[in-house]
Amino acid sequence: MANDKKGKVSLNIRRRNNKPKTKNTSSNDESKLKELNKAFDSSKNNKNKTKTEKPAKKDKKEKKEKKPRKLNAYMVFAMEVRESVKKNNPTASIIEIAKKIGEKWRAMSDSEKAKYKK
Repeated sequence: MANDKKGKVSLNIRRRNNKPKTKNTSSNDESKLKELNKAFDSSKNNKNKTKTEKPAKKDKKEKKEKKPRKLNAYMVFAMEVRESVKKNNPTASIIEIAKKIGEKWRAMSDSEKAKYKK
């Protein structure tokens, strides 16, 4: 790098001779080129094989099965009441049915809700 008079940094770039490549290459050069191509191809193949052929880890802990949680009181109530709400409102959508079940749950007293708590 060289500094100009104004303090700017400039790079000196050397240019290469851009001579066209000759078609006549020696057999030695061709054989080297073939060897390089083979080595390059084999390195690609080796990389792909290592990715797919990795053995599974034996020490890896198995995932524990999750136990389902107990249903809360509202869910127990909703399961019991859902069929009757569907019969009373046959054209209602799932969302409308859920809203009606929620309204019934809110209208219940604490003593009535207690029977669904286990």
